[in-house]
Amino acid sequence: VGDILELEMDGFVKKLIEYKWYKRKFGPYLPADLTPFCELKRIVPNITYNFDGEKITHKRFYPYKELTVAETEEEYNAVITEMAEILKKGLPLALKKWKNPYISLTGGIDSNTTFSAANGYYDKLKTFSYISAEKEIRDCNAADIISKKFGVPHEIYNIPDDEKEIPDFDEIRNILEHNNGYITKISGNEVRKRAYLIQNFKGDVEIKSWVSESIRGYNYKYLAKKKFPKLSPKLFAHLYKIFLANRCLYRKIRKIFKQYLKDFEYYTVPKIYDVTDMYCTEMMWGSWGSLNISEMKSYADITILYNNRKFIELCNRVPLEKRIDDTLHLDMKKYLNSDLYDMGIRVVNMMETKKRAKTLGAIFTLNMLLPF
Repeated sequence: VGDILELEMDGFVKKLIEYKWYKRKFGPYLPADLTPFCELKRIVPNITYNFDGEKITHKRFYPYKELTVAETEEEYNAVITEMAEILKKGLPLALKKWKNPYISLTGGIDSNTTFSAANGYYDKLKTFSYISAEKEIRDCNAADIISKKFGVPHEIYNIPDDEKEIPDFDEIRNILEHNNGYITKISGNEVRKRAYLIQNFKGDVEIKSWVSESIRGYNYKYLAKKKFPKLSPKLFAHLYKIFLANRCLYRKIRKIFKQYLKDFEYYTVPKIYDVTDMYCTEMMWGSWGSLNISEMKSYADITILYNNRKFIELCNRVPLEKRIDDTLHLDMKKYLNSDLYDMGIRVVNMMETKKRAKTLGAIFTLNMLLPF
């Protein structure tokens, strides 16, 4: 749209993407419903939009269903079973739509859970992993062990260290950054992965393992928190980035979130729906995630097994502590594939280390305490 209408990047966005913490926390993405252009806004999930010929209006339609937490073992097991069945039933739909599906597999709990949901269909798909840095070798080895255990062909893509070994590298980088609206410079490592897979990936769809954004209590884990303050523009602003040394920018971001929370009726949502989860599912993943998926779709289609609101409702019924410590994931994996569960393979993401989380959590708390 920006190309067709010859739009120019908004002045505020230009300043924001130059801020030193813009890329460092949760990755580069724009806040609220902003796009690179002031004439355009990002479509927010769970909102209906209406154009009457003169103006666009919108109204929230979800989530408004009152839910209860599954407190007894019987209630919890029923929720686990239903969630696992949603994942399991999504797999044959993918097999009907695509002829050559691949699951992106690592040693992490997210892709493990997705792989376990494919139990019973292992003869109809393949897995793949890539190595673009030394830290990814452990993940790749774990994925290879899992795949061999269940007789699933496993492709390993060794990404070249030198971009000169990848044809048309500069052109591909320019296209990816252009499609992202120039709101970030994509790192050389990320471009090498995308470019190499564009030229070498053998599948027609990647079955993604993005379970974490909706059910793992992402902000609680990432910031080492057991609870958060109530919904406010201040909360969303400090979940977004760190503003200790730039309070002027913070006040502008807070103002943007104040309008965003009002316009999209966040204060009307039942309290059972955790506001920090909604930050992720509606704002963060809508903004950052859409860019990420856009890059990934350069080499294959992307599908996610649990793309429905029923799954979100069920996860909100699970006690928060079971989501934070990944009991939920492990129990679903045990239900779906007990043999995989018994292997006990788990490679921890370095972004989830306790030291890092406590440091970021302390910075978040300090930001929240500042009165200005």
